[in-house]
Amino acid sequence: MTWKQKLLAAAILAGMAVVQFYTASLENDTFDEGAHIAAGMSYWATGDYRLNLEHPPLAKLLFVIPLMAAGLRFDTANPHWTQPDQVALGRDFLYRSRLSADTILSLARSVTIAFTVLLGAAIAWWTTRRYGANAALFALAVFALDPTVIAHGRYATTDIPVACLSFLSVIAWIEWLESGRPRWLAAAALLFALAAVTKFSALYALPVHAATAILRREFRKGALGLAAIAAVTAFVASAAYGPAGLAAQGPENFPPGHPYLTGLRTLREHNEAGHSAYLLGSLVQGGRWQYFPIAFALKTPLATLALIAMAIATGRRIPGAWMLLAYPAAYFAISMASNINIGVRHLLPVSPFLFVTIGATFAIARPYLRYVAFAALAAIAMENARVFPDYLAFFNAAAGGKDAGPRYLLDSNLDWGQDVKKLARYLEANHVDRASVALFTNAPPAYYGIRAMDLPVIPAELPATKGWIAISVTELHDVYRPTQPRYTWLRTQRPTARIGGSIYVFRK
Repeated sequence: MTWKQKLLAAAILAGMAVVQFYTASLENDTFDEGAHIAAGMSYWATGDYRLNLEHPPLAKLLFVIPLMAAGLRFDTANPHWTQPDQVALGRDFLYRSRLSADTILSLARSVTIAFTVLLGAAIAWWTTRRYGANAALFALAVFALDPTVIAHGRYATTDIPVACLSFLSVIAWIEWLESGRPRWLAAAALLFALAAVTKFSALYALPVHAATAILRREFRKGALGLAAIAAVTAFVASAAYGPAGLAAQGPENFPPGHPYLTGLRTLREHNEAGHSAYLLGSLVQGGRWQYFPIAFALKTPLATLALIAMAIATGRRIPGAWMLLAYPAAYFAISMASNINIGVRHLLPVSPFLFVTIGATFAIARPYLRYVAFAALAAIAMENARVFPDYLAFFNAAAGGKDAGPRYLLDSNLDWGQDVKKLARYLEANHVDRASVALFTNAPPAYYGIRAMDLPVIPAELPATKGWIAISVTELHDVYRPTQPRYTWLRTQRPTARIGGSIYVFRK
């Protein structure tokens, strides 16, 4: 890249980060953030990893470093620590600490935003290395405008960190196979290990690494690389759990008692039991293979889908395309077999490869197709602008936009409890003194100045005087109470307002 191109790339990433910081400041905590933050604080303070076992610790340890620097400490006297109850503990930490919940969230979320910027820089660097600077700038622009990347890249959750680290580990592995330089093997091993202690889904890359080595007939190099990755990952997985991980290495404990494997078993049990999900207006228990293809099709800008289709159509002309696409194809296939269908965010490790492929396609495209690509980029920008600042609620134009989202998907695709702050501003602007609420959130409404009463299940029990109702769409559709529907009577009514796409307000 020339210095002007580097400056443009930096401006794109800086602009995305500014948008993320600003829009995140408008929202309270999502449903998982409090648990992740409380868990990270407990790990540093106690060396006990009982909280949030379903996810390895690295991202959570990083989220809370700014909080500890600000002087916050973990309260082991909290009764929710001894039970333990990670959700209640997270709520107490956010809303009963000496710093405000907004400050705590801003500090923790800054770590994820840094990962998002790092991921964008990695996409730009590797695309430049393989396909040129113009390809890199185009790929970076599509990345920076993607609503799902913006949305989840500003929450203190594990999805963007694992997408970043696993992508970096894959490109280092590809460079190792192609060059044989030891530094690339060292990078591939370390980055894979870091990804594996961020989220268990990163383990998908290991069999794909083996397959790519076999298909390239790099048997010795592949075996050496996999052995190095296994050794480094075993060490990092123990080190990431501190004394708890190192103590578990005794012959009487390792591997069955190691906290990493305990967490992996917890995830496996969750997957076997399944998870309540909402798909195309229906409640389902357990996984559906259609879930992630549908979620991806609805939650990706139409113009991005068109660019992906163009990339697939011209894939044979892209150098190294088969290896570039093997990883997202494998990850997507594994996701379709999952019984935990709670959000398109689980597909984020697929996205960096698609953005690089889009950039590569732009580089080899004929001039008239480049004009089409620029038109597609403008269309992505328009869809982005239409959903601002409610990026989590994005659904593409074919789906009908964010207001149509509840027809198709809920949970972290739309309603993750993030819009209580926005509701408070709306009620204040409309001089609403009190509202009947049923909110899917960990945030206490009173913390944001909402005088709330519980919304009655039976409409006849509503206050006799005219009043206001605020209900999360997850509650409205009884996602987590499929056998005890409560608000069917309210679904047929037209809301007065939609707050952030996830909370419906009715005036009675």
